[in-house]
Amino acid sequence: MKGEWHSYTPDGRPVVVRRQGELWIVTCGRSRAQSKNLDVALSQAVRSEADVVEHAHEVDYPTWIRTAADRIDPET
Repeated sequence: MKGEWHSYTPDGRPVVVRRQGELWIVTCGRSRAQSKNLDVALSQAVRSEADVVEHAHEVDYPTWIRTAADRIDPET
């Protein structure tokens, strides 16, 4: 991936993903996470905000995260 990937979670929070060396850096709302694994970084950033708990029953976040990761880096 070159540059940044911008999107929104199903509940409307902005998500920005970028690659820095071996690390994926994900910002979701006010949360930030990084990992060598894109799925892990996305999951940590998306789930770290308290709002997710309130919306968890409404949104299938694991599927959203997997779909986003496939769009960002199809080789994963």
